[in-house]
Amino acid sequence: MAILTLTLKLPFYRLNQCKAMEFDRLTELNTGIANQLLEISKTDRRKYTSKDFNHIKIGSGWSNQTIRNSCAATKVKQFKCMPLEVNNQGWRIEKKGNIYSVAFSIIRGVKKRIPLAIHQSNHADTLDKIIAKEAKKGSLKLWKSKKGIWYVLLSVSMEVPDAESVKNWIGVDPKDPLSWDLGGFDPGIPRIISMLAENQI
Repeated sequence: MAILTLTLKLPFYRLNQCKAMEFDRLTELNTGIANQLLEISKTDRRKYTSKDFNHIKIGSGWSNQTIRNSCAATKVKQFKCMPLEVNNQGWRIEKKGNIYSVAFSIIRGVKKRIPLAIHQSNHADTLDKIIAKEAKKGSLKLWKSKKGIWYVLLSVSMEVPDAESVKNWIGVDPKDPLSWDLGGFDPGIPRIISMLAENQI
């Protein structure tokens, strides 16, 4: 079995203005944390934990991920935007009826459950596998598009069957017109006229 890793890009379902503004505010705070860390040497930067940012009410899982992301950015001088991100322990998928929701605690001590807008045929099967623990969760990221739409980006890994090797190849003989269609071979009109003139076909 092979491992398939993919990222689901799911918009929130009817996200109200209050929550959208909260995401904007927290993203701005998160970007401030990341830029503050960039001013510290790489060696000392790795010593920081979420406890060093207790004055900011972003959940510890989110702060720790921001610290890891800033440590990984070796050539960045300043972040214009550092999206809020948390590892696989900081979120879960829930389902009631046909409605899927993502639950997380972005503010310390405050849990949120927000419905998602999904394409049933493309996403339902994968989300069901996450709930059934048949797919391995990765990170969750909150991302805002240029059009101002908030999305949740979910990283997911799962086992898939190995691709079967090709056993029979279709050969093409340029002198045999019967094999052209089968092999998708197109010699072109000038070549056909030339072959006809030379009695090659």
